[in-house]
Amino acid sequence: MKKVFYLFSIVFLMQSCFSYKEIENNSSQYEIGKTYRVYQDKKKSIINIKNKTDSTLIVVSKFEEHKFPINSISKVDKRKFSIVKTLLLPVSIVSSIIVLFALTY
Repeated sequence: MKKVFYLFSIVFLMQSCFSYKEIENNSSQYEIGKTYRVYQDKKKSIINIKNKTDSTLIVVSKFEEHKFPINSISKVDKRKFSIVKTLLLPVSIVSSIIVLFALTY
């Protein structure tokens, strides 16, 4: 019983409130201070933009500052707050736990 409770609490606590939406790869789409997921070749990075120019981005990734040329980025996803993941997922998990306990007794 404890193992099931721990499993459900880990699932509940490890859920994400954010999702990513794909955007175009041009310098006008990037906003300073926002978080993006970028793909360079087969490498994926989550970055926070510190400064931008027409051809490069100065970003913070893993507590280090990097300079990315915009043309080397193959795909860009912008982080977006997800109300569905924030509210509905925990409510559905809790309600399913309650239903499972009601069915066992």
